[in-house]
Amino acid sequence: MAGRAFANWWTKMRPYYAGAYQEMWVGLGIMTLLYYKISYGGELSRISEPAH
Repeated sequence: MAGRAFANWWTKMRPYYAGAYQEMWVGLGIMTLLYYKISYGGELSRISEPAH
């Protein structure tokens, strides 16, 4: 049932998300990558040092 509801929703919204705003998704991906690099320095699993 949820799959059918999603299929109906995607049929109506596909031109909006996949067509007109395709460039927006590329920009969002680039901004997410830059945020990750700036925030974590590219190392997500870095062990934090004691705050002595």
